[in-house]
Amino acid sequence: MSSSRLAVSSLGAPELAVEDFLALASRHGCGAVELRCGDDQPVRVALEPANRSALRARLADHGLDLLAVASYVRVCEPGPEVASSLLRHIELANDLGAHGVRVFPGGTDQPAAEADARAVERLAEAAPAARAAGVRLLLETHDSHPRGADVARVVGPAAGDGDDIGVVWDLLHPWRHGEDVAETAAALGPWLDYVQVKDATGPPSAPVPALTGSGDMPLALMADTLDATGYTGWVSLEWERAWHPQVPPLDQALAATVRWLAER
Repeated sequence: MSSSRLAVSSLGAPELAVEDFLALASRHGCGAVELRCGDDQPVRVALEPANRSALRARLADHGLDLLAVASYVRVCEPGPEVASSLLRHIELANDLGAHGVRVFPGGTDQPAAEADARAVERLAEAAPAARAAGVRLLLETHDSHPRGADVARVVGPAAGDGDDIGVVWDLLHPWRHGEDVAETAAALGPWLDYVQVKDATGPPSAPVPALTGSGDMPLALMADTLDATGYTGWVSLEWERAWHPQVPPLDQALAATVRWLAER
């Protein structure tokens, strides 16, 4: 991670307006952001064209790339609305100038083979639309597919020889599910798009966010492993204050992450 670029997710600042979040990210030297996208969020697929243009302009004003529209689309879930929602998020990402659309697996209550097949089908069907929009579909290590090996079962068949589908490596989930760091890196290598960095304390079954470098996660090992692969992509702080409102504000979490990266 020594030569990676810093980004940050708006998950860490649920109390801030988008403009204030962008200003905070820029102030800490971030070059990109992930923007949460949902019906109850300032960024949502129902945004009018004028609002989309205004948000894209504000990102440019702050010198920030939009790393991903962080959707809550779950590609393993049943129902025709999943495919249509994915297409709407691709359209939004295109309008905002985003690099990608983050999607979750979901599928925690389904047989693994069924969840895999549905995710492969959904991603493969949406890939042409993503390609036309200049947007990548990015499946995060999460839910029913927390490990690198789990995500690789889906992304490999869905992507085929194309480059329209990638992976977001949330460092927490493969580790808390017992996958060796080197195994995760090897499994995700061909499709790794960017990394979400975080630290945590407590048991792996119930982790609580900790300032970067102060928790129990083997972040040094993870960083060394990524450096050994030659990774120089984005490292995005996902500070889960939206789910853990008792933790320090994003301003402190970003400052700690900047220090941790500088000391590596």
